[in-house]
Amino acid sequence: MIATTPGLHAVELAGPRTTPLLGVTGNYIRFVADQLTWLEKLSSYGPLVPLARGNTQHLFIFHPDYNMQVLSNPALFRALELWRTGPEDSSLRRLWTGLVSINGEVHRQHRRMMMPSFHKKKVESYRDAMVACIGRMLSGWKPGEVRDIFLEMRQVTLLIVTQVLFGLEDDRETLRMGMLMAEWLERYASPAVHLLPWDKPGLPFRRLMNVSERGEAAIRALIARKRAQGADGDDVLSMLLHARDEEGGSMSDAELVGQTNILFVAGHETTTNSLTWTLFLLDQHPEVHAALVEELEGELKGAPPTIEQLERLPLLDRVVKESMRLMPPVTTAFRTSTAPFEMGGHRFEAETQLYYSPYITHRLPELYPEPKRFLPERWLKAEPPVYGYIPFSNGPRRCIGSTLALLEMKLLLSMLLPRFRLSLPPGTRVEPMVRATMRPKGGLPMRIHTQDKHFERPEVRGRIRDLVALS
Repeated sequence: MIATTPGLHAVELAGPRTTPLLGVTGNYIRFVADQLTWLEKLSSYGPLVPLARGNTQHLFIFHPDYNMQVLSNPALFRALELWRTGPEDSSLRRLWTGLVSINGEVHRQHRRMMMPSFHKKKVESYRDAMVACIGRMLSGWKPGEVRDIFLEMRQVTLLIVTQVLFGLEDDRETLRMGMLMAEWLERYASPAVHLLPWDKPGLPFRRLMNVSERGEAAIRALIARKRAQGADGDDVLSMLLHARDEEGGSMSDAELVGQTNILFVAGHETTTNSLTWTLFLLDQHPEVHAALVEELEGELKGAPPTIEQLERLPLLDRVVKESMRLMPPVTTAFRTSTAPFEMGGHRFEAETQLYYSPYITHRLPELYPEPKRFLPERWLKAEPPVYGYIPFSNGPRRCIGSTLALLEMKLLLSMLLPRFRLSLPPGTRVEPMVRATMRPKGGLPMRIHTQDKHFERPEVRGRIRDLVALS
């Protein structure tokens, strides 16, 4: 449960009233339960909004200038260290201790040690492994089938990220490890876990603790195996085992566990959702779909793209960029202030929790006219401020794996689209929901066709029509 103490300074900011009896905690519960509705509700009050009127401990920011103030100053606005009130010596704590949650000098050192694994040239060296994983997935598809594209994208991204991060080449072992860590994220992202964070029998938190122990054991076993083999592989974990800081220090096994897990979770979950939403948006926009297939066929002639060819696919780049603008996988992220600060002409206290939102930022009409429309061509002229387009966050803590994710997305789309046309069955209900990332509730069924170029827009139902202009 969150604290209900009002801010020490009376700051007159418009915002929603508190829930009877539960106060600001009631608002927090409602935000966690339906994040998209509450982001829209909060942003209607303006660019700087408290979670509850009269309480400035929880502050939402909806403007690129405020994003810049928060994201460019990691000393004043620290990553929110979740589970700091949870078990000190627990698998859950260790699994969460990665780049997204550590701060200060430790974050700087670890990021510097990890950067060589995500340098552009190093990421490009993973191209062949990615192409092989994507090819195996596509070879199992048959025209006429209806497949859950969300699950298909999850499986292939699991294979890719597990091979790239861990160097596992056996698909069965890869998927076992991948599904275990995916289960960890599912349980971690459950609203019930955050609202009832007690390690008691029968509670979701206890189940999260149990899967955390299994996840840590699996990663530690892999670390031990890598070390015994000399850690001479080309994967990220092998490189981290050899990484040293300026004084010659290396990561402890506990630190390796956390960094590996967070890289894995971030590396597959966000990409899964971005690919799923991109395929949905293409199906709903036949003209863009047709133009992209034409670009891919003209450049690639049926072969997987080389790194050089990806640079010659401008529409593909715009489609990916626009999809991640309209349906960013991460809708909200968090920081907490270490000292008093001023923002928007108001003064706030230390320990203020700030929530910035790629989802709302990307839909500001002053930055993106017709913000609910999927318009890849907008990127021919659009030049939003640096902190006005933040699918990978920005500043010193920008997602370290962004280059890897973009390469993965572009390779998959460029191999899939010339070979198959995917279409939603008419009348499909599409319900976006947020559980750590924004995904389609219940998956996304799509029928597989050979690429026959019969591009049509099937009618869809559900909440997606409130998020995306489809007519």
